[in-house]
Formats: sequence, structure tokens, C-alpha cells
Amino acid sequence: MTDLDSDVQEFRSYVARWVDERLIPQAEALDHAGEFPFELFRELGELGYFGAMYPESVGGSGMKSPYTAVTVLCEELARGSMGFAAGVCMQASTATHTLFHWGSPKLHELYLAPALRGEKIGAFAITEPNAGSDAASLRTKATKVDGGWLLNGTKIFTTNGTVADFITVVASQQPGSGAKALDLFVVDTKTKGFSVGRKLDKFSIHCSDTAELVLQDVFVPDDHRLAAGEEGGSFKNAYKSLTIDRIFTAALALGTGRAAYDAALQYAKERSQFGQPIGKFQAVQFKLVDMYAKLEQARLYTYHAAALADADKPITTEAAIAKIVAGDGCNEVCQKALSIFGGYGLMNEYPVQRFLRDSYFPMVGGGTSDVMRLLVARQLGF
Repeated sequence: MTDLDSDVQEFRSYVARWVDERLIPQAEALDHAGEFPFELFRELGELGYFGAMYPESVGGSGMKSPYTAVTVLCEELARGSMGFAAGVCMQASTATHTLFHWGSPKLHELYLAPALRGEKIGAFAITEPNAGSDAASLRTKATKVDGGWLLNGTKIFTTNGTVADFITVVASQQPGSGAKALDLFVVDTKTKGFSVGRKLDKFSIHCSDTAELVLQDVFVPDDHRLAAGEEGGSFKNAYKSLTIDRIFTAALALGTGRAAYDAALQYAKERSQFGQPIGKFQAVQFKLVDMYAKLEQARLYTYHAAALADADKPITTEAAIAKIVAGDGCNEVCQKALSIFGGYGLMNEYPVQRFLRDSYFPMVGGGTSDVMRLLVARQLGF
């Protein structure tokens, strides 16, 4: 991609090579096993890829365009396995982003630095059984006690939840009081009272660890609260991180869409019917052209949003649109890819069925496509 900075282009080439050599050969087995791929995860940490968004002063890579670099990372990894990529995206962005910006030097030493090296695994817990898109309705409670806080509540759909060493938990000092009462607390998962309620069995992204979490009088020291100095400030800052994360989710969709398109294009050249490759039939050609157009649209808008984030410009609308365009568009690409494979597309021996299953995740994870439309509508003045 010639429109990227030279260091980002070089970064892409390194990640792509790793995906081709290490991830793709194991992708189907990872999907079937449904287990968190610790070995591959640690490899990425040793290579320094988790630090793509951060400066060298905290153990990061010091990339000139950090948000674009993580967009590349998510796209390339999802080309191999979106399930694996989802766990990496959590580690390299949301689980560490708030910690980097609003955590103390002590928290950087305890959690951020080892997380960027792949030695500790992080997560971010916000969604609850009865509160998803409506974050202001969260019921997990933070009660002030001597020297810290007690957290009580239940979280669900937490990526990396069963394997995490630390989790940033969103809790309310006064449940029912809206976003102004929300705060962020870094919880060490070895703390008494913290437990994994259950590991969740999913339709897609099988090797992405997803959990229900239970907090019963979990004590969090004062210095583990990511306070911003004003009421409700820490959650406002977390919202900025979640907004950027929508760009990375769009990149996950783009990567899987690319994989599906490449597989369908190759199959159309190799599979013969009625004495010629099926790619010679206009119906198949039209599908491939439509797929290519959708991918180009998703690529252009996703990287446009990432460039705006790197320039520190407003991205509320652009990040939401990127997620809509890439999420919905790449799901359509994967559907068309499976149709080109015909009956073989339903067979587990071909990855196109996995691409289609996984393509539903970006339309839901991090906020559904309709919630993104609602956000854009509000930006339009409605």
C-alpha cells in the first residue's frame, strides 16, 4: 500500500510474513480446538508487535503513525485468523491504551510493560448481562473503603477474560446515575473475590477467549483507579479509547474479507464446470468485482479514519462509519465467497466457512452496526 508511511509499509511486510509462515498454517486447527493460542500470542509479544501504538519510553515501538500501525496489525492477523486477531487487538489497544494514558508509573511497571512484552495478558471489561450499548446503565458497583475500593458485579463478553492477568473494569460509584458516576479500576485477576463465571461458547472467532466475570467484594487499591482528576473523567477518557478501537475492529473485518476474496478468486480460476473455469462465467465475475469494490471501499475508509486518529483529529463519525462500511461490507464479501465455492463452501476442509462465521463478529463486537448508525445520526444533529 503505497499511501502508507515507509515504516508502516515495512511493518506490514514483517507482520504479513509472520501471518503466512506461522498463523495461517495453524488457523484451522486453532478454530477447531477453540483454545487460546498462548504460544503464538507470546511470539508476537517477543517481536514487539503489542507495542505498535506506544512510545519507546514505555517499551513500545515508537511508530510515527501508531494508530495506522495497529490497524495494519489487526488487518494482517485477521487475514490469517480473526479469532487470534481479536485477542491481540484487545491486548494491543483497549486493554493497554487506558493504562498507558491514565495509569501511574507503578501501574506501567506492574502491567503495561510486561503486557507489551507478551508476558502478561490484559482485558477490558465493560459489558454486563443487562447493559451493553447503554453503558450508563452499568450496575457493577464501586464502593469506597479505607485505602481503596470494593467492586461487586458481573461482566460478560470480555475478550481474553479467562486468561487475563489484569483487567480494567468499568464500575459505577452510584449505579443508575449515568456515565458521570463511572470509573475505571485495574483489577489483578489473582485478587480474592475475582472469578471467571464461565467461558463462553461462540458461533464465531472460536480461538478468541470470551468470558463472563464475577466480582464479589474485590478490593482495588486507590492507586489502581484510573482517575482523571474530575468527576466521570476516567470514563470519558475510556470512551476515546473505545472510539479508536472501532477503527481496529473495521480492520479485523477488512482482513477477513481479504482472505475470503483471495480464496474465492483462486477457486474461481481452478474449479471447472461445463468445460471451463467457473471464473469465465459472468455471474461469478460480477460477484468477484463486487467483492473487490467492497474491499476497496472498506480499505479506504478504515485507513482514512486511522490517519485522522494519528493526526489527533475528531474521529467519532469517521470511526463509526469505518466500522459500518468494513463490518457490513466484508460480511457481504464473505457471503459471496462462500457462494462461489458452492457445496464445497459448506465443508470444514475449506476455510471460507470460517471466514463467513468470523465476519459476523465485527458487526457486533465493540458496538453493533445499528448502534454505529445511531452515533453518526447524533453527529448529524438528530
